[in-house]
Amino acid sequence: MLVVLTWVAFVLAALCLGVAVFILAKHAAEIRLLNPDSIREEQERKKRDELVRQRFDRLQTIKTAPLKAIYQRAIFSGKTAFHAGYLKLVHLSRFYEQAKRPFARVAPSAAERIKSLLDEARSLARDLKWADAEKRYLEVLLMDNRNVDAYKGMGYIYLKQKMYPQAKETYEYLVKTKQADDVCYAAMADICENEGDDAAAEAWRLRAVEERPRLANRHAELAKFYADRNQCTKAWPSAKRATDLDPKSAKYQELALECLIENGDWPEAKRRYDKLRLLSEDQQRLLRFRERIEKIKPVV
Repeated sequence: MLVVLTWVAFVLAALCLGVAVFILAKHAAEIRLLNPDSIREEQERKKRDELVRQRFDRLQTIKTAPLKAIYQRAIFSGKTAFHAGYLKLVHLSRFYEQAKRPFARVAPSAAERIKSLLDEARSLARDLKWADAEKRYLEVLLMDNRNVDAYKGMGYIYLKQKMYPQAKETYEYLVKTKQADDVCYAAMADICENEGDDAAAEAWRLRAVEERPRLANRHAELAKFYADRNQCTKAWPSAKRATDLDPKSAKYQELALECLIENGDWPEAKRRYDKLRLLSEDQQRLLRFRERIEKIKPVV
């Protein structure tokens, strides 16, 4: 009996479920289209709510606008005050650093002291105050025992005083340490000439020219070295190069003219003489050159 009732209940439940499924399937399209937002009343209600919200937002903006302006001004003022305070702190920090070293500006650094001593030494040397100049250079070497400018300066004042051993020792040091320049090589040539070592002097002259090939004075020194030893044929190329590099120098033109006269080159000597007339005002010297040029003039 119980089993029969169970089956009857099961059959009734199945029938009810079937009826429900049938009704849902029949009205499925209508159920899908059912949307609360599609109802006109609902749409109008949402519009009213949106208008109210927008108006409320506008009212809030109007009310808070002065507060925002005040806030922005406060932010700007705060930034300005912070910047000014920061600058004050920077200035105070610098003042404090200077206060810790009250003589920092007064006491020069070692480099500044060396520069000052070198300037003083050069000025004293120009005034021919050799002893005082030497003292300044020695002070520099006590601070920097490898200072090239000090060694060059000392070599110069020794050479000018004809203290050849001291000058030679100084310039040889610069050569060995590879700190020498054309001035040092020319000075070594002067020293070797004084010692009578012409071969070494010539080598130093050539080295000075090689170091500064575009310096007219170095070529002129080499030309004069040869001319003084009656080697005007060798002197002429260097003398010509000196006049090419410095065509307005009367001294170099005279040296070139001297070489040409000794070599018997009348046409070139005549041309150089005409150039020299435009550069020199020494009429007596010009007259002597003209007389010598006339002597080498070829007989027609």
